[in-house]
Amino acid sequence: EDLSQQLGQKLMVVTQAKGLLGQACEYADPKRTIKIAVDAGPNPAPSAEMWRKMANPPGTKWKSVDNDPDKAVVLESYPNGEPYPSVSYERKGWLVQINVMGVSGRADVDSWNTKLLGLKRLPQ
Repeated sequence: EDLSQQLGQKLMVVTQAKGLLGQACEYADPKRTIKIAVDAGPNPAPSAEMWRKMANPPGTKWKSVDNDPDKAVVLESYPNGEPYPSVSYERKGWLVQINVMGVSGRADVDSWNTKLLGLKRLPQ
């Protein structure tokens, strides 16, 4: 419910399972046109940048968010496809990755990235 309120979109939990980083959840709207995947856990790599490089296809580019206390980045470009809303940040030794599927168009991607950056950060 908290995530639905923060994003202004009715969402429900679809799955909860082990993710690449640790705990992962997938949320979707009732028609499953929008899916949000959250993966969070201790960073298994020497740095967040190195993890993003290992976990994404070559040529994936991230853009730093100015003055972000958790060194957040947003997906800038994705090889062989349109970028999608995606935010990654480090907090208290954890790496958090949030991806949104079902959103296209630069304006909508930017709008969703802004929403994602405004979410309460993990871990608390």
